[in-house]
Amino acid sequence: MSVQDIPLRKALQLFYAPQSVRRSILKEDIRLDRRKEEGGNRSKGGDFHQPFWSDVKKHIAGGADLSEMTDDRIRSNKNFTRLYPLLKDGVIDLLSAKLRWSNEPVQIVPKSVHGNLKFRDIGGIIRIRDALHARVRGEYTRVVYPYFSEDPALPAEGGRLGLWAMQQALTEPDPNDMRIIDILRRTFFSPQTTPLRGNEEIVFRDNYISLIAEWERLKLE
Repeated sequence: MSVQDIPLRKALQLFYAPQSVRRSILKEDIRLDRRKEEGGNRSKGGDFHQPFWSDVKKHIAGGADLSEMTDDRIRSNKNFTRLYPLLKDGVIDLLSAKLRWSNEPVQIVPKSVHGNLKFRDIGGIIRIRDALHARVRGEYTRVVYPYFSEDPALPAEGGRLGLWAMQQALTEPDPNDMRIIDILRRTFFSPQTTPLRGNEEIVFRDNYISLIAEWERLKLE
């Protein structure tokens, strides 16, 4: 997919990935785009992480056990064998140690949260899709967006940029209720634990402009 229309989690990954990893991801996306333009199928089999995230919501709502669902996913698709157990362990650790939902009544709001952050002057769109929307004990809400990538870990600056992007794109929820979780590192970012510094828009734009410029250069190679 073009970096000019990209999920937030992938943008954050590319902002902080080592140059070799970033270049490899961009070149693969360009190859897939060209295949589609030539009439082929661009898809690599759908969103690898979407089934897992769907299971996480069921687990948090108390409708099923994440460990059992993960085993079922692996039996149905061997491509999940290595990463899904790691993600499962990360989520369970976060729930018990950080989010503290494991023993609290949680209602998953049926409609997930979606939004777009548009940079009209540079022709880019950052997409936020399927953020988990939960009501805890009927007293407060959380809007949780997952970061799945193995490489790189999401740094504190990336957490702040992600929270800023969520607050711009998701206008209905309370900005203080938003969270980003780096599942594999068992880390979560919130406006309380990782306060915004006021320069997030400038830093995000600079990173995004650099990313688009590199994508354009690679297209010409």
